Amino acid sequence: MMDLLKMIFDKQYELNKRILKERHGQDYDRLCDQNNNDPETVAERVKWLLNYNRAQIHESIELEDSLPWKWWKDMDEIDWDNIRIELIDELHFWVSKCQLVGLDPQKLADLYLKKNQLNQIRQDKGYGSKYSKYDENGVEDNKRMDEILKEEQKTNNS
Repeated sequence: MMDLLKMIFDKQYELNKRILKERHGQDYDRLCDQNNNDPETVAERVKWLLNYNRAQIHESIELEDSLPWKWWKDMDEIDWDNIRIELIDELHFWVSKCQLVGLDPQKLADLYLKKNQLNQIRQDKGYGSKYSKYDENGVEDNKRMDEILKEEQKTNNS
């Protein structure tokens, strides 16, 4: 499974590197290098993160337009093939954003598993009613995720 995700990330990297070089005179390697934090690089990284985010939003809107959400309009058929393509278009931009912020397939999987575990804890403890994601100092649980997961593990092992 990780090999498939790595292949997707590699292919997207190749495409982005080509597009940024040929169309914008930009160095995608430089933008994705998390050790490169000079003001110009950071500004370009932010610019491209916003570009990819906007593009992903618009692909999502295109997907939505393929579904019968308009209660005032009939839609005889749903084009499932087009919906699948729109999801792939979203994935292109989503992977691009991951790359710009330093998430490779392994880091992505690790962070996903931690966040999923935190979401399970939230649900177990009554998220939204009994459980607040903020502690007494106003710090969100996302920022304390490692600490919370360790506490939960100790509780479960007791």
